[in-house]
Amino acid sequence: MSKFLGLAGLALAGLWAGLWAGPGEAQQFKMNVGCPTLGSADIGKYTIDELNKLCHNSAGTSAGGTAPSQTQMATAEGGASLSCGQHKALAAFARMNPGFVEGETSQAVVEKYCAGKPDDAVPGGSQVGGNLLSGVFRFERGYHGSYSGAKARICKPYYSGDAYLERGHITFTSGGHTWRGTISDNSFLSITREGVTPRPKNPTSISGPMLEAELYNGYCGRGFFRLSAK
Repeated sequence: MSKFLGLAGLALAGLWAGLWAGPGEAQQFKMNVGCPTLGSADIGKYTIDELNKLCHNSAGTSAGGTAPSQTQMATAEGGASLSCGQHKALAAFARMNPGFVEGETSQAVVEKYCAGKPDDAVPGGSQVGGNLLSGVFRFERGYHGSYSGAKARICKPYYSGDAYLERGHITFTSGGHTWRGTISDNSFLSITREGVTPRPKNPTSISGPMLEAELYNGYCGRGFFRLSAK
């Protein structure tokens, strides 16, 4: 186990060292071609559940019954990566549907990691290898807002604990809930409202680089989530 943790630590250190992927590097990742991109489809025709299946859930099936190529995936199956244009589309949907928290995290991804990048590029912070890690890691999360009273007890600035990674899947328990999600081919973490049980009263989502992802809750607002080696 100690040998594994040493390797895991080196892997995460490598991710930090190569954190910013250039705009021309999207071809090295398996790209999601099922999730709509900005300007390519009428984003308003989708439901929240449809978007989450197409853009986030690793259990999705390939469209049309044909096998996807090595570099293009029909949905989020197999940990396919989302482009900046797809994150922009999800953010646009959130502006039309304020309850779409997954789009709120995508908006933060766009603001932090897509500045100056073409829509077909992967966001900055993309790095090969996160979906290959397995073992026990440390998670930290919290909300940025400063609250008082009952809200302060719910929207805490800091939580930490153990997160369990298994080749593209993540599970951890925090705040009385179990969180389950995926880590994509470009090392982006994704947890949708369906991945949190018991389901929170206010929808919750995590999206972004596994080392510094975006957390959003409909009640608590924006926050952070990050992983590190134990």
